[in-house]
Amino acid sequence: IDEFINECQKVVDYYIRHWRSASERLGLWLDYDRAYETRHIKYIEAVWSFLKSMWEKNYLYEDLRVVPVCPRCETALSSHEVALGYKVTKDPSLYFKIPLADEDNTYLIAWTTTPWTIIANEAIAVHPSERYLRIQVEGEYWIIAEKRLQNFVSEVGLKSFRIVEAFLGSSLFNRKYIHPLGDEVPEHRNHEPVNHRILIAEWVSMEEGSGIVHIAPAHGPEDFELCKKYGIKLFKPIQKNGIFGSEAGKYAGKWFKDVNITVIEDLKQKNLVVHVGEVEHEYPHCWRCETPLMYYADKQWFIRIDPIKDLMINENQRVSWYPEWAGKRFEDWIRNARDWCISRERYWGTPLPIWTCRECGHRLAVGSIEELQRYSNKHVIHDIHRPWIDSIVIKCPKCGGEMFREPYVVDVWLDSGMAHTASLNQLNLLEKMRLLFPYDWITEAIDQTRGWFYTLLFTSVALYGTAPYRAVLCQGHVLDKYGKKMSKSRGNVIWAYDFMEKHGADILRLYLVSKAAPWDNINFDPDEVSEIKSVLDILW
Repeated sequence: IDEFINECQKVVDYYIRHWRSASERLGLWLDYDRAYETRHIKYIEAVWSFLKSMWEKNYLYEDLRVVPVCPRCETALSSHEVALGYKVTKDPSLYFKIPLADEDNTYLIAWTTTPWTIIANEAIAVHPSERYLRIQVEGEYWIIAEKRLQNFVSEVGLKSFRIVEAFLGSSLFNRKYIHPLGDEVPEHRNHEPVNHRILIAEWVSMEEGSGIVHIAPAHGPEDFELCKKYGIKLFKPIQKNGIFGSEAGKYAGKWFKDVNITVIEDLKQKNLVVHVGEVEHEYPHCWRCETPLMYYADKQWFIRIDPIKDLMINENQRVSWYPEWAGKRFEDWIRNARDWCISRERYWGTPLPIWTCRECGHRLAVGSIEELQRYSNKHVIHDIHRPWIDSIVIKCPKCGGEMFREPYVVDVWLDSGMAHTASLNQLNLLEKMRLLFPYDWITEAIDQTRGWFYTLLFTSVALYGTAPYRAVLCQGHVLDKYGKKMSKSRGNVIWAYDFMEKHGADILRLYLVSKAAPWDNINFDPDEVSEIKSVLDILW
């Protein structure tokens, strides 16, 4: 780990030099000699102070929850990180049959776009106050929501059927069903009699699917909470790397996305497939490595938002947003935000400053270097990154046992979200806080309504009860000349420094500021540069 961390430091050094060189070449007027760095020991100390404050307010807690996980990075992500990585993908649209245990030839019709999650299915959900129909299709009886029947018949191409009866979803409550993959995943035999029954939930949608939802508590936040409420056991046959483990039976050793086809084929062999189509929808991918995410039940650390959500909304309404619509979009984002998952199973980053006693379980939040030295009787001067911080053991004040640090680093967006205070702490200028805070204005790209703008507001309201900025200018993105996002894999990237070396910085500056308003996207067309050059030639 120490060698890896040293390499991380070198990478940061390289990009700081590159950023400064390119920014100075562009003529960007900044205080480069006093730029803050989130890796600095004094910066990290300010993040620790925030986390200790959250711990003391009972906002910071550990819990088993379903969280988005990147199987390649093998770590959880927060909701604002997920929002940065959505891509349009094609997935199966599967309608399948689930046999009722107490009624021959009678099936619940469920719908999913993630067939791999059926392996971890433990319950079925219906809406208690919606009407459901039993329809006869040849020699079988199918159960489906009344409001979804017309769409279902059209989508699956059902030629003939007869409505037998109608009833409320609540009448299905607690009835048992036979797991559709019970033979392929023998572990399900051990889940009786508690699991594999029909539950009721008000959130079951009548806008898509069949009105009958298959429930995999290890892979859906609502699924998890519903099963917790009814005492359904959690079954997690998949590992954090996206590979199914031995408990998955036939599917052990397979990548979760690859299993979709196999599951559908196995259901077909049992005559449990009604229809397989294709749906084009937005699916979350890792914003770092672009791997498809999976929702996964895991123990992580969170910061509560409910105690501060209303204040965040009120404070945001006092901020001047440019353009104005971005502030309204930001408010919608805040209203729908959930508790912030801040823990990451990574090596490079701010260490989570929580120590746990291995004997009695007592926990301690450390808020400063001075505190850590006092608790551990060690002089800490070199570095508080991993792995050095992991070697610091604290004597438990409760039982005298040994306390070890929780092996996480925190979300990088928490680092940047503490810039309003941590930057001044790094520069030993905290006394300037009264003069500078809240800051007159900040600027970043429009997508930071789900990133930096959000985390700055969250930490500031949680700490000080006020917004950290008075005004926000959102910048549009620089796209290629066809309006597509620039990316190395597409080969359509124009490197700013190279462009300035070839054409000069003046041409680039004038082109950027004359092409569009700051908040509009720019389609960067190198062919238009000659027009800008001809204007400047006259002035020169």
